Amino acid sequence: MKQCKGLIALIMEDRRVPEGAAERIREAGDGREVKIVSRSRELEGALDTVEILFGDVPFGMLPHVPHLAWVQLWSAGADQLRKHPEVKALPFMLTSASGIHGSQMAEHLFALILAWNRSLPAAFEARKKHEWLRFADHQVSVLAGKTMLIMGYGAIGETVARTALSFGMKVIALRRTVSKGGALPGLLLESASRLDDFLPEADYVVNILPATDDTFHIFGKVQFNLMKQSVLYANIGRGATTDEEALTGALKAQRIVGALLDVTETEPLPPDSPLWDLDTVLLTGHYAGMHPEYGRLALEAALDNLRRYVRGKPLRNLIDKEKGY
Repeated sequence: MKQCKGLIALIMEDRRVPEGAAERIREAGDGREVKIVSRSRELEGALDTVEILFGDVPFGMLPHVPHLAWVQLWSAGADQLRKHPEVKALPFMLTSASGIHGSQMAEHLFALILAWNRSLPAAFEARKKHEWLRFADHQVSVLAGKTMLIMGYGAIGETVARTALSFGMKVIALRRTVSKGGALPGLLLESASRLDDFLPEADYVVNILPATDDTFHIFGKVQFNLMKQSVLYANIGRGATTDEEALTGALKAQRIVGALLDVTETEPLPPDSPLWDLDTVLLTGHYAGMHPEYGRLALEAALDNLRRYVRGKPLRNLIDKEKGY
């Protein structure tokens, strides 16, 4: 795409803007003008000069940016494409901050799994009552020797897999495309189309899928019925990939043992959702991807891509707008 040396705009709340961001973006952008705004409406008078958008970009504004060449998101996913399909036909390039989420999301996932396995929620509640709670052996579990199925094996999934393997687990990883070679030692890499085939083998099912038309409610009644009764289901991807009615039904019927959820289809989770009141659910408010240095990490990813853009090199983490990832 021909570069017009227009404006680079970073849309982000002031408190989240990394120190020195404007200067660093200007330098990497070959002297392009840089404007940092906390809301997209602050750009209304300059939309026809914008070449590049960084940060928390609302997709509803994109059809009104006539010379837009590239959007670099501060997130790993492009969920907004499902809500704004008109954007898919626009000629700009779309990239994400994929690659900076693996460590913290793997740690968050295993924090939930280990809390479940060691009955920590019950122990924490007992502490509030000054009770020395005793458990039977069957009330705790271990990871060694168990099987984890990862659906959505990308950068985050690879970190999760490495962690699981270090615990002595067997790992089955599923992704849309499977290339020969490159798989981690001890990992079975298979096509995502075989999800239903492998579900009966898993002790832990980990969902790290993006929200696309193809992944909407991909975990539904059929899938929960295929799982072991002792399975623990975890979703750290996107809430829309899980049919929450089917999940709630499976939990209430004790069809599966429990669920670990960092994401839900509607966020925040509505007060009347039955998921709030199920003791078989551990729920966190979509913060698995948070990192104390997130802003710096996202900026570094953006700057690396900006240098590539200026030099005419292929961008990293390019999203296929039709596929949504």
